[in-house]
Amino acid sequence: MWLEAIISQEDLVQVLGEFLPVKIHLDQDKDNDAAGAPKKDEPERSLHLLAPTQVILVPGEGVRVICPAVITWSIVGMSPSMNIDALQVMIRPEVAEKNKGYILEFGMEVEVADFHALPAFIDETIVKAVNAALATKKPGWNFTETLTRTVGLGKLFDPVEALKIDVQWGKTKIGEDTLGLVVSFKLGFVRAD
Repeated sequence: MWLEAIISQEDLVQVLGEFLPVKIHLDQDKDNDAAGAPKKDEPERSLHLLAPTQVILVPGEGVRVICPAVITWSIVGMSPSMNIDALQVMIRPEVAEKNKGYILEFGMEVEVADFHALPAFIDETIVKAVNAALATKKPGWNFTETLTRTVGLGKLFDPVEALKIDVQWGKTKIGEDTLGLVVSFKLGFVRAD
């Protein structure tokens, strides 16, 4: 048995419109305070994504978001901020099997960033450094933990006490117009006999 959740292109644009603008802290977690922000004495490295100008589903790959952005990157004790008119970011939803079950992770990669005042080879160097930091940050949802359940049935069915719902696997499906998550379940019963 499996279930499929589908997000249409229109819904995705709306969701990303509500999510952005957002600042992504690129510093290592050890450099951040409990709230995730850089400690006061540490230089800030962040990528601030502004409202999206384009959201494109790329079949089999992910969601391409084009938006203005501001990058702050510490260089020799200074933390200059640079504006980017159109940053192109690929968001890749992927299912990963971990010790605690299946996780829907969201990887991000900057595909194109044009810093108008900098030469192209510096643009590429900054993009590589940002992507290296983003590769360590994959927010995720443990859908195994969320969806695996034992549902008590009370005293109605003797000797059946509960319905067991176990997640077996999951996968993403990315088409031209929709983004989907397919989850396979195994159903069973807890019996008193």
